[in-house]
Amino acid sequence: MKPIARKWLFETLYKNRYLYRFASTVPFAGQWRVWQRLVLLYIHSTEVLELGCGLGDLLADMLEAGYRCRAVEHSPEMVDAARTTLKRRHVGQATCVIQGSSQHLPFSAGSFDTMVSTFPSEYIYDPDTISEVERVLRPGGRLIVIEGANLLPVGFVQSLLVLVQALVYGPSALFGPRKQRNLNEEVARSRHETNGSISTDVLPDAWFGQHIPLEQHGLQRRSERVRSQRWEVYITIGEKL
Repeated sequence: MKPIARKWLFETLYKNRYLYRFASTVPFAGQWRVWQRLVLLYIHSTEVLELGCGLGDLLADMLEAGYRCRAVEHSPEMVDAARTTLKRRHVGQATCVIQGSSQHLPFSAGSFDTMVSTFPSEYIYDPDTISEVERVLRPGGRLIVIEGANLLPVGFVQSLLVLVQALVYGPSALFGPRKQRNLNEEVARSRHETNGSISTDVLPDAWFGQHIPLEQHGLQRRSERVRSQRWEVYITIGEKL
């Protein structure tokens, strides 16, 4: 799929909560929410800001876990959907979700301990976004970005879904620069090593997250790949020292 068509597709999803829910569930075999919730393992301290909260599921998860959370969402349709999610799950207030831009955050410097962004659009690569992240983070705070995640080609159904994703995002967007032989070896090793659990690898020279300008704004980079027998998730962390 060409970039223009892909951009149109995503913009359409952001304007319709029902299409968004379908697109984030069925093509990923229901694992999208599992991947989102990995953020909970990385949250530092209590004050949390989510960039681009979408339907508000993760925001509700964090509030239920006891964190003091706010969210900034550009799409007015998603703002309304997120507020509906909070009301349905009886957590937070409508004011937890603010319509705004990640490039111009309506908060004072040093307001948050942790900022999170899961499956973000192009805003995460904008230097203005990372500049704002650095400004509103407290010293020792961190930005947690789940830039992407993939089903592994295990079994017929998941292999079919991986093929569909490759057509939408492009093969290189799924598994990076790895060749098919290397990918097959990693899938086999992952199934053997994880044995139904989850494993984490720290990747000093990760292929993902490279276009998030963390160092340009004084944030220290850490790249992790989290794997199970069925999927792998790509997490980039920027820490404000």
